[in-house]
Amino acid sequence: MALVPDYEYDIFISYAHVDNLSFPGQGDGWIKQFYQNLNLMLAKRFGRLDKVKIWWDNKKLDGSVLFDDSIAEGIKKSAIMICLNSPGYVASDYCKKELDLFYKKVKKDETGLKVGERSRILNVLLNNMPFKEWPQELSGTSGFPFHDAEESENLGDTVETLSDQFREQMKNVRDAVCTLLEDFVESKAPVLTPKSNGETSRPEKDESGFAIFMAEVPDTQRSPRKRIIAELQKNDFYVSEGIPPPSDKEGHDKEAKAAIDKASLAVHLLDIYPGREISDSPEVSFPQRQVELGLSSETPQIIWIPEDTDFSEIEENLYRQFMEDLEEGKISDKEYEFIRGSKSTLSKQIMEFAQRIQSSTVTEKEADEKIPILLDAHEKDHLYALDLGRTLLQNNIRPFINPQEDDPRKNLDMLGNRMKQVRKLVFLYGNVSKEWVIERMNAALQLILTNNYPIEDFFIYMAPPHKEAGDISINQRLLKVNVINSSKDQMINEEVVDKFLQDLKLES
Repeated sequence: MALVPDYEYDIFISYAHVDNLSFPGQGDGWIKQFYQNLNLMLAKRFGRLDKVKIWWDNKKLDGSVLFDDSIAEGIKKSAIMICLNSPGYVASDYCKKELDLFYKKVKKDETGLKVGERSRILNVLLNNMPFKEWPQELSGTSGFPFHDAEESENLGDTVETLSDQFREQMKNVRDAVCTLLEDFVESKAPVLTPKSNGETSRPEKDESGFAIFMAEVPDTQRSPRKRIIAELQKNDFYVSEGIPPPSDKEGHDKEAKAAIDKASLAVHLLDIYPGREISDSPEVSFPQRQVELGLSSETPQIIWIPEDTDFSEIEENLYRQFMEDLEEGKISDKEYEFIRGSKSTLSKQIMEFAQRIQSSTVTEKEADEKIPILLDAHEKDHLYALDLGRTLLQNNIRPFINPQEDDPRKNLDMLGNRMKQVRKLVFLYGNVSKEWVIERMNAALQLILTNNYPIEDFFIYMAPPHKEAGDISINQRLLKVNVINSSKDQMINEEVVDKFLQDLKLES
């Protein structure tokens, strides 16, 4: 049996006979080597050689062979199809019949052409085939390039199976197949979440219309995104995802923008790998483009990268610059949450941020009446900052939370951009050293003097762990510095917060 329930085969490989022919003196044909590599890579990923069932016709001879009933049965009993697209494939009536049969079959079955928003047909490009020459059934699919064409108008040659490019693209195909098969298996079983009465039901969009959009990610972040989605759904959050397809820039932008605009929060998981390139705009990847679209929308954004991300390891110069500018706040004037953190706490951070958005739904007039402040915190205190921020929102204070990392002098451009919008600056002193807080304040003060930012007051909010009352004191003549000690209480202390609120609202 196949990995996917109700199917005899997980994958059907559709190819043209001419693409498997070898030149004199060569060994196995290219298609056979593709099959052998994919079969072995999937076996290693799933732990067993026979876990994923692949149909490929190693007896295919030429275009004069009649369409075999056994092949038709193989197509009908397969969960997904991999098309090895080439001039030979497009010219083959035999291949057209295979693709047409699979397309019509899946359009009619219970699952449909897509699993979630992913096509059940994978388009592997042995040459740089122009879009207009693709079979109609492949429109809207993403291509996996196995050719060496560098210019859009060049057809190129299929890469050698021992080349680095072949190995890298095989990994991309493997990861895409794994994700598709795993999602397919999950779609066959009901996704249930607990109700308060002990029963279970599918998570649905709540009455408020609150939805979280999980953006496209590099293949290295697919498993974390999958776990996060499951965790969010388990906590009754409605999650939308699955773009691309469409895979062309215009179609993708239209669909992705609509999804982001409809969402109440968009979440992006990035790392040193850009992710899959947009088919007709290879200079930009889908994850990067969705960040750009998100920052041009009114939807709040969370952008997360692993805490140990080293931008110097990014090979592509344009993507490295994009990531650096993103962390430093140079990409957009729009406020967004940029998190360097652990995967283990990310789900909770997203839920905290979502709850803060839900609790702060106000009219535009009410929002304008709220007092804006900047809450500057180390990444170690981000969750506490979210709790404090939610409390401030409920008391007519609008906090911009600015998470930072170990170097207090880093990301000063981002700090400066956010200081333009507020008059009061709060430094959270929790799981960091006193020296870190002081250095951070000195950096902020330098920005104020250099750029004439309208900051009126500095606040030091002492959070857990416990600190003595006189642990930190600042003698500053240029600005008033207020110290609030709430470090002995693990939870937000209402009395301390009331005093804090009075100070924040004083002369505002």
